Amino acid sequence: MRPALPALLLGTALLTLGAAPAATPSPASTSPATASAPGILVAYPPEGHRLAFDHVILEGMVPPGATLTVSGTPVPTGPDGLYISWFPLKPGVNDLRLIARTPARPGQSARSTTRILRVTRTVPRTLPATPTSINRASITPAQPTELWDPAGDTPQGRQIPVRFQGSPGGRASARIASLPPQPLREGPAGTYSGTLDVPPTARLSSAAITVTLTGRDGRTTSAPAPGPVTSTPGTARTVTTPPGTIPGPGLNASSTRLTTPQGAPLLYPRDGTTYRAVGRVGPDLRVRLAPGISALITASQTIPTGFTPPPAPGGGPLTLSSTPDQLQLHLPLRTARPPFTLTQTGERTLRLTLYATPTQPLTPPDPGDPHLARLDLSTPTPGVTQLDLTLQAPIRGFHADHDDTGLLLTVRQPPTPDPTQPLQGRTITLDPGHGGTQNGGAGSLGTPEKNLNLPIALMTAQLLEAQGATVTLTRDTDTTLGLYERGQIAEQTSSDLLISIHANALPDGRDPRGTRGPEVYFTHQQARGPAQAILTALRTQLPDLGPGAGLKPDADLALTRPTTQPSLLVETGYLTDPGNLRLLNSPDGQRRIAQAIADGISAYYAGLAGR
Repeated sequence: MRPALPALLLGTALLTLGAAPAATPSPASTSPATASAPGILVAYPPEGHRLAFDHVILEGMVPPGATLTVSGTPVPTGPDGLYISWFPLKPGVNDLRLIARTPARPGQSARSTTRILRVTRTVPRTLPATPTSINRASITPAQPTELWDPAGDTPQGRQIPVRFQGSPGGRASARIASLPPQPLREGPAGTYSGTLDVPPTARLSSAAITVTLTGRDGRTTSAPAPGPVTSTPGTARTVTTPPGTIPGPGLNASSTRLTTPQGAPLLYPRDGTTYRAVGRVGPDLRVRLAPGISALITASQTIPTGFTPPPAPGGGPLTLSSTPDQLQLHLPLRTARPPFTLTQTGERTLRLTLYATPTQPLTPPDPGDPHLARLDLSTPTPGVTQLDLTLQAPIRGFHADHDDTGLLLTVRQPPTPDPTQPLQGRTITLDPGHGGTQNGGAGSLGTPEKNLNLPIALMTAQLLEAQGATVTLTRDTDTTLGLYERGQIAEQTSSDLLISIHANALPDGRDPRGTRGPEVYFTHQQARGPAQAILTALRTQLPDLGPGAGLKPDADLALTRPTTQPSLLVETGYLTDPGNLRLLNSPDGQRRIAQAIADGISAYYAGLAGR
């Protein structure tokens, strides 16, 4: 049960005023600290940090009234001691010398403290044109590649990508064992890449890949790739995702997803999903979803079931059932559990792509369901069945999962709120980002991001509950939660909305000057409405934050990918902007942000009531 809100807010306010970020290493000091000497908090970067850029965001705090120099360069500090600097770095090791000085005051002499912060700017290694040489550590493939059904692969499926760095301006080639060499192209200078074709009937056992470079000086040098190639035709096998692997049917966890061979997200499996594995690349199995369509899945997340191909799914008429709140569509696939993707293609449309061909054609259900406007079945490519649904009303949650006789698709319908009490009866999950061992962004004023997100979420919850909403907080204290635990809470409570509350910060290599304001991230179109409503409220009620970059659709984030309800992530402001940071650290600023988020949610549901 959630403790009383005022006590929590008081505790958080104390943390906000005085907590130091536990995960930030303490820079070494060249002089002993004394009670009257000014301290230097370096919130970022940590001691020993390495980066590949010519500047670093240097941020932290000195005592109010103190001045700061870094390696002799004056760095502006605010009245509260805050400093955020875009500081230049030379190549290699930078021992930044930070000196904070407080002026003399009546009864107290001037004081200073010095700290040394080591930051290393890494510089890519480039080889000279002569003598001709190869950077052996750069050669790929770095992991073994296996082909188990090369005859069934397309020519692209039998290609092995090869890449290395060597002396620029040369001629490069690669070969597998004693097979003929194949040329590689250069670009950018000194980087050579291409593909090796494995013949469909070749039998190879840990065959070495060798790259060769002939340079401008006429010398030729060769080196082996770390990853060998094995080709054993006729050894394809069937694997399945075992029970208990997938945390929830609507979470879409990146830890279990399948990717394209190039690494792009492709498919989120369910427990029991079955695949035909036709090869291996390092720790991943290469599975054939359909002719010419391959994907990679982590081998340790599957179990083998033998060499027999998986059973073909059944078929026949689809069946529909519905209530005022949802529509369910059942595909009669019998016991087969083929892989599928489910994507929202428009405000009212969904596409289910089934990587299988049923033994009998799937046929549309009987017409007449009040929720369904249209259903189209097609076969866009061999081995792929596509189902496009158009709903009468906007989609407000969807997921699909295997059952004993096929695949069940569930689509939630939008609520019809009471215009006078739009939040009455709504269930909302609020997620204060980070927590416990996860500090989040650096605390340049002494408070890490986790302790800024929590009071905002607590106040937002109080405001929503006062308007009739049932609010679930993923955490109400400084506790550690996994990313997918947060989405599971929303799924398990049948929430109407999942909102994760964060504060933003720029990564290495980005100049912080001028980047400020709110951003709202979402993956699926069903979350656009609440995302826009919250963004509008933040911009209207907190113009001092700045307009920000606004909506960020198509995000690939753990808290925006869940589909069981509209899911979004609010970046309230930038910790790397002095004005945003001060607002986020102030009790009044936190209250205003909470009010804006709550007002945005209320406005969204009021809009649904007025449809």
